[in-house]
Amino acid sequence: MSLSLPSNALWIWPESLHWNLHNCYALFRREFKLDELPKHAPLLITADQSYQLYINGLYVCRGPARGFQASWPYDEIDIRPWLVVGSNLIAIRAYNPGGGNFQYVSQGYAGLLVVAQWQDFSLVTDGCWKCRRQEGIRKDTVPISLQLFPQEIIDLGIEDPDWMMPAFDDTSWKTSVASTPWNAMPWPQLEARSIPMLDEHEIQTGSLIGYAKGVAAEDYISKENLSLLRYEQGLQHESAEGDTDTLQFESTPKGYWQSKLIDLGKPYIGSVLLEVIGADSGVIVETHHYETIQKESLCPDFASESHSKMAFSHRMICRDGKNYHAFYHPFGFRYMVVTVYDNESEIQVKPSLRTSVYPLKDNGYFKSADDDLNRIWETCAWTQRICSLDAYVDTPWREQAQWWGDARVQAWNTFHLDGDVRLFRRGIKQIATQTTPDGLTYGHAPTIAHFCILPDFTLIWMVTLWDCYWQTGSLEAFETHRDKVEKALDYFRDHMDSETGLLRYDERFWLFLDWTDLQKAGCSSVYSLWLLYALIQLEKLYELTDDLKSASECHQWSNRLRDSLLALVGEDGLIRDGFLEDGTINPHASIHAQTLSLMTGLCPENEPAMLNKCLLPFLKGELEKDVQPSAYWITYVYTVLAERGYVSDVVGHIREKWKPMIEQGATWENFEPKRGNESFSHAWSAHPLFHLMQCLGGIRQIDKGWSRVSFSPVFKGKHATVTIPTPLGKIKSSWEKIGKEICGELILPQGIQAEVRLVGLDSETIEGVYQYRIENIDSR
Repeated sequence: MSLSLPSNALWIWPESLHWNLHNCYALFRREFKLDELPKHAPLLITADQSYQLYINGLYVCRGPARGFQASWPYDEIDIRPWLVVGSNLIAIRAYNPGGGNFQYVSQGYAGLLVVAQWQDFSLVTDGCWKCRRQEGIRKDTVPISLQLFPQEIIDLGIEDPDWMMPAFDDTSWKTSVASTPWNAMPWPQLEARSIPMLDEHEIQTGSLIGYAKGVAAEDYISKENLSLLRYEQGLQHESAEGDTDTLQFESTPKGYWQSKLIDLGKPYIGSVLLEVIGADSGVIVETHHYETIQKESLCPDFASESHSKMAFSHRMICRDGKNYHAFYHPFGFRYMVVTVYDNESEIQVKPSLRTSVYPLKDNGYFKSADDDLNRIWETCAWTQRICSLDAYVDTPWREQAQWWGDARVQAWNTFHLDGDVRLFRRGIKQIATQTTPDGLTYGHAPTIAHFCILPDFTLIWMVTLWDCYWQTGSLEAFETHRDKVEKALDYFRDHMDSETGLLRYDERFWLFLDWTDLQKAGCSSVYSLWLLYALIQLEKLYELTDDLKSASECHQWSNRLRDSLLALVGEDGLIRDGFLEDGTINPHASIHAQTLSLMTGLCPENEPAMLNKCLLPFLKGELEKDVQPSAYWITYVYTVLAERGYVSDVVGHIREKWKPMIEQGATWENFEPKRGNESFSHAWSAHPLFHLMQCLGGIRQIDKGWSRVSFSPVFKGKHATVTIPTPLGKIKSSWEKIGKEICGELILPQGIQAEVRLVGLDSETIEGVYQYRIENIDSR
């Protein structure tokens, strides 16, 4: 249903909606009176690109969720808890970058829109609002990364930090208000965000672990890149301990700096808040942010020549008197360097962090007798939390982009941790919204990254339509985006190679497949196997929606593709990686190709060869291959092996590969990430979260909407307890080794059946509560 707002509701922005928007912050104030408090006070609010809302001087929230201007997202917040009888103030800090990045596509316009209607009270954004572009902001700063927003440098000697307080004198705000109707271009429609508001909490910032001081560089006042400046002055620290609630900085002459190194204990995502006490005008306080450090030298890892140009730094220039500032953009880090310049008297700095994540609940649970596995699970769960924002993001650090290959894994994590499908469903829609003229989806969206169009991620997007149906039992997502599926299928039809019958490489786009040296050029079997997998899922979706013609077309296409792929299966039973550009067969038989062959049921008679000659030797460290699955892609290897009973092997490999990640507090982009360059907080590798639950809890979904599950736990260790949330309620599995027996219990919500397969017992289908006792073979 389309949204209808009062005709006098306007998008507003100081001076102009479409002029000089680069790195543009704008401040808004609107006073109003209430004779009595309403029972509820819903406030519709949005901004392009974003806003922070204050009511009566108190911070309320940030928004909106990322989106596209053609149907721009809005938030609806009940601000009743912040209102008082009498005079009230809405204050808003809004932002527009003036250009796009990996989460925003600019249409060259900025705006703020607010509507409130409670009983007889009405308030809209119009010419009555006080507003101005924020002063004291340096506009020519570098981005904090290639993918994100610019560094924030603010001079509080110019900008009063109390601008959002009711007592602030705004009589000097004479700026004209530019406006346009609420449904004018580029915002012809608005849509509800369809996900909860982010969970925001102010926390203290860890423990003090280092101290350093030195002489400032000659250009420390004017340097464009604060991170590079701090790096060039030396990032090593001496060991130190102390309270981080209040950092004490002794007096130093002008032209000198001091810094303190703080460890949060694990990665967080949020925006930094700074309060400074005792500073004179002109004192500089900076914060610099890192994922990792060199423990011996206490030197944060900073790669000045990295591809993504990471530069996570901010600067506040103090005024006489009160100094407080909430930096705007949230990002992820574990280590923070607080650096002070030119404090000729002793000062105190109070840093804190306003965390900002999707409100995932602890509906899922995992606990075993193996503390390593417990800590791995907790590390994975935390990683998924900090990579769940207004979208599934690859990492809260470098990119915060909604990469869709990652999102498929993150959805599985979420289904086992929380059960919430809303972030996944919203992402499916956003990926469908941004496509090439020939139908391919972008690798992430919204985005200006035209070099990030991944044909294999388009296939994965199609598969996630099946995943959404499988989790929820609803065909709504597929039916909604069927036209985008068919347009994309046309692209793949057009790129079938007439000689080999496989998909051929399109050099215009980035064929990802995995962070490994898999064959890309020519006709890759891995690429075509993804197409086969997608066609299998689409055939089922078309059948479920009674589109038998399309189902038949998918079936026939997949049969032709199977025949072509079988030509690559050698006498050893392994499938090769494809046809090279010269038409010859690539002799390499990758783990990826064998895994996808098992996923698609390509050649069941060769499964033993693929398992025993490739996948199992790889897992046991007995297979030397130059091309190995990444920490992301290995989830597919684990799935096919665990489904075939090799659960102990999977659990052992997880323990070996993920135990080193525990200390960092988050899972890594790959097994050996480059410090300062590659991510140490990547949720695409947090999949042991659900693998461990499936393996030790023994619960695997085998029908849509979790109406049926299989139950066959592996009894590694002395005990395990697992809870998996489903649309029908929580499934609970627990077992314990007691002497010569294993005693266990499975509790199913109403509407779920389990197919039980336990060694020593007859297979059966059960409902409700199931208790069992079997022999503990370890006691023999």
